[in-house]
Amino acid sequence: MFIQSSTSLLSASLQYKTIPIVENRLQLVQVLRTTRIRTILLRHCNIFEIASLLQDAHQSRVSIYVNIDHIDGIHPDLAGMRYLAEHMHITGVLSNHPRTLSLSKSFGMETIQRIFAVDSTGLEMALESVDTQSTDLLDISPAIVVPYVSATLKALLPLPFIASGLISTTQQIKEIIRAGALGVTISRPELWL
Repeated sequence: MFIQSSTSLLSASLQYKTIPIVENRLQLVQVLRTTRIRTILLRHCNIFEIASLLQDAHQSRVSIYVNIDHIDGIHPDLAGMRYLAEHMHITGVLSNHPRTLSLSKSFGMETIQRIFAVDSTGLEMALESVDTQSTDLLDISPAIVVPYVSATLKALLPLPFIASGLISTTQQIKEIIRAGALGVTISRPELWL
């Protein structure tokens, strides 16, 4: 088993409830200069272009999660998951695909399954299909629906959750956290609290 970081979304209480979504080298440099940010999610960037910065993040004890469905440079197969775990020191993987999560889990990475809350029936069906053996955490998207479906989530959720998508204010973040999310992924740097 390859444990990537001593900090994780599951084992640590997030001091700051926002999880920056990093999409390029410049944003990663910005995050690493901010000592209060301890967890990041990589999306839409080429993992090999930022490899040296990922090493710096790992040495600084920053937990690194990868949205494997939206990252360049690595394929979500056995070799790709192994490379992320052993060479990139990735803490966890976010994906829509249960097979990818299962592979990630086999290399000791935390796994986050994205659930789209399109409508109440779709949300219920998606939650019923979650494999709790290969999934550690859920990502409910879009995040702005979480306060409105919190009763349904509390009744149906088999796992703790974070939320992502369509967030534009700090007030929305606070409401989502009050509704039970462990954290909120944010792509807008001005909201990286």
